[in-house]
Amino acid sequence: MGAWWEWSAWKLLGVVVLAVGLARRWPTGPVVLSAGLVTAGLAGMPLVGGEARAGILDTLGKAFVENRVITLYLLTLPAIGLAERMGLQAVMARLMGRLTSVSLAWVLIGFQAARIAMGALGLRLQGHVAFGRPIVAPMAGAALRAPSPVREAQAKAAVAAAENYGNFFGQNLFPASAGCLLVAGVMKGAGYPTDVVKLSLYAIPMVVISLGLAAIQFARLERRLQRASAQREPTAGDRADD
Repeated sequence: MGAWWEWSAWKLLGVVVLAVGLARRWPTGPVVLSAGLVTAGLAGMPLVGGEARAGILDTLGKAFVENRVITLYLLTLPAIGLAERMGLQAVMARLMGRLTSVSLAWVLIGFQAARIAMGALGLRLQGHVAFGRPIVAPMAGAALRAPSPVREAQAKAAVAAAENYGNFFGQNLFPASAGCLLVAGVMKGAGYPTDVVKLSLYAIPMVVISLGLAAIQFARLERRLQRASAQREPTAGDRADD
């Protein structure tokens, strides 16, 4: 064993920074960047690299250029903001108010199923920003029939959960998705060539299980919110006493 300052385990302090930052709910971007800087600095990577070795800024710049497509969602923000200002959420809430037979659980299950279908087709909806918050969230709030700030917050959280479930599992149904290609590449590098189409087929059972478990979760959430609403509503005797 060398001296304590020579331990290679010091490089793992970046993971500690990441875990502490996320646990404290600090802004994700600065936390991830700080963790990367700590890890790179402890690994001896220079701030600016040269011909022989890449530096921290070179690595960050290369990663941004190679993955700049992920910033395309910024183009949707002005359009979504304008649509919300013009009353998109109010329109969706009124539409949901007319569908009295549709419950909160069915809204959430239908949204998750739609996200799975879009993932299987390889279509990206930029779910939370462009679809979940401006369209599905007001529909979920209107489906409560007796909304309150607390219950609406829980419904919005369930919409985010449905988006995450559908996107995470549904994207693996598309053979050319990043997840399938990553798994196929790793397996090929390990000497086990894998067909991406078969990987997508193996993802089907997990998709079905995730949809079933989510349906149970959303049904239990709806019953809990209904009980809370019924307990807070005054009875006929209470109204007469008033």
